Amino acid sequence: MNHIIYGDNRISYLTKEEILNPFLILNIFNGKASDDDIQEVCWTLFSSAIRPAYWMKFESPLYLYECFKEIVRLIEAGYLIMQIRPNYVQKVKFGSSGLHPTIRGDDEFTEALIESRQEAFKLLTKVNSQNGFYRIKLDLYDLLFEGLEPDCVDYYSSLHEFIYDTYQDISKIIRSLFVLSSSDTERYISECDMKILEQYVGFGIDTDSSTFGYSDTIYDIFENERAKDLISIADQARILIGESNYWQTHGNPGNVLYYFHEFLFIIESFHEYITDTPGMSELAKMRWQIPADRLETIHNLSGKQKKRPFKYVLKGFRKKPLSEWRSILENWKQAVLSNHTDSKILNEAREAYEFIVKLIEIATILEYQPDFN
Repeated sequence: MNHIIYGDNRISYLTKEEILNPFLILNIFNGKASDDDIQEVCWTLFSSAIRPAYWMKFESPLYLYECFKEIVRLIEAGYLIMQIRPNYVQKVKFGSSGLHPTIRGDDEFTEALIESRQEAFKLLTKVNSQNGFYRIKLDLYDLLFEGLEPDCVDYYSSLHEFIYDTYQDISKIIRSLFVLSSSDTERYISECDMKILEQYVGFGIDTDSSTFGYSDTIYDIFENERAKDLISIADQARILIGESNYWQTHGNPGNVLYYFHEFLFIIESFHEYITDTPGMSELAKMRWQIPADRLETIHNLSGKQKKRPFKYVLKGFRKKPLSEWRSILENWKQAVLSNHTDSKILNEAREAYEFIVKLIEIATILEYQPDFN
């Protein structure tokens, strides 16, 4: 993923309701005698990363993306559960063997031994703490990206460095959560739990905060791609919604992940800018002094929008909050990956397309914005 802050542990794939009660995600295990089905979903993702064109085994690349979301949502739920169940970790006294939880070694934690809820909580804590919640999620995304065989960007694949350890970590998380899912008593959310979980709720996917912590701003939108290329890709992505069975004759669906991540960054970075810039409502009223020859190269903004670009941006986010734009973008991405036509999403994608290309053009003329100070 581009532009993001590495090491940021925010929740990115759960709703506010799910963050306030992460045990809801464990309903995926309802009625199951074992965790085998979910382990198989996890293995499918890993298989796609090491077997060329494995994604073509399925009806569309969307299946692997859905596998990714199913597992990453479990991982996030497990992290939150770990935050509200610390009392299950055995503590030692100050001045004895150390100040760390007493947990059995890795070689002792076979699946057969994860029998009790207490052991499951300990293992969940061990995996998330020692190996890093953020690192596991990022590795999982890299697996998906690699498996969908992108060719739009040069990147270094580090799969060989982490694939075995990551698989073991995620498998342990799944197994632990399955054990915990069998107890109704453990699902009770106390007032103390709620106070802890409320610290994370601002990052739900149905809130108006950014999906990821970004190291870049709207001034870095073209760090990886030129404006005209981003607009061209957005146009192609809009057209692809109307294509049936596209992926039966085309390859490299990983490009879809790459470019839609760029589109998400464009929308969210603009939202952060207008939200965090003091006096934005007044700045939006001010006219930009753009040279005539430069105006002639701007094709997607209307005359009024060229005069006061931030007024258009503010209006766009008042018409639809960030969470709604993000939802439309997500539906658009899934439609492109799906091999199916959806007229409703096509209409929404047209609106999102117009918003994105105009934001892209505004980003190319930021040097002409008036000095509010």
